[in-house]
Amino acid sequence: KVVPRVRGTIMRVPSIRGPVAGEQFVFPVAGIIGFGPAVAVLYHALRTYDYPYTEHAYFDTRRVFLALAVGMIVGTASGWIAVALRVGASSLVSLVILLLLIVLFEEALKLVYLNRKGYRGRFDTTFIGVGLGIGIAAIAAAASAYTNGPALYQPGVFLPILAYAVSLGFVHGATAAIVGSGCAKGDVVVPFAQAVLARVLHAAMLVPFFVWSARPDVNPLVPTFSLSAAAAFAALLYRYVYLTVLPDTLPPELRRERRRRVRGQTVRK
Repeated sequence: KVVPRVRGTIMRVPSIRGPVAGEQFVFPVAGIIGFGPAVAVLYHALRTYDYPYTEHAYFDTRRVFLALAVGMIVGTASGWIAVALRVGASSLVSLVILLLLIVLFEEALKLVYLNRKGYRGRFDTTFIGVGLGIGIAAIAAAASAYTNGPALYQPGVFLPILAYAVSLGFVHGATAAIVGSGCAKGDVVVPFAQAVLARVLHAAMLVPFFVWSARPDVNPLVPTFSLSAAAAFAALLYRYVYLTVLPDTLPPELRRERRRRVRGQTVRK
């Protein structure tokens, strides 16, 4: 991944006694930052399509968790590629090209995985896609957090990275669901193009955050606005997927069954 290093990362935290004491907890803290928001997004996206919200699960739980594991592998591979290519990313143009390559790599792998025989034409491929995207987001966010080292304990570093992690959870979960929906319906070109466009817009909004977040000579409002815009865009995209793409992927009979269930729970409350 292109890793954001947040302003103040070279400072030491007074409450941490020595680099060893601080560094030994960086990995678990980074894991919490990466996996916490991602798993929360996964739970929120799928909770109303599983028991006890519904009488039975509308998706294969094993496939969702398998996709989550595969997404983690894809995220790791994407990170290795980003690190290898980042050596030549010495300018703004090269950074943009690097981001585009990462977007195409990740979205293409989502399409390849979700459009395989056994997944193609199944309505629950959309839900499996959410698991796949969440796996990528979790690894990407955790890696970004870990590279900041003990400075991760500083609020000025922790909070932006946490917002970045939430943003990744929203955008990866949403675009993978869009790709999965296309695979479920047998129409992959338009959904894939939509997913790539959404990722490109999200990455473009993050460019100032990537470039200037660690520079003390730049007004902090610039990277803050960049991150806020990207997070807002990702949240709106996720909202669209949650309210439209996920419900519409259900067959008509399951859609009616879920609506009756929702209305029944609303009345009881």
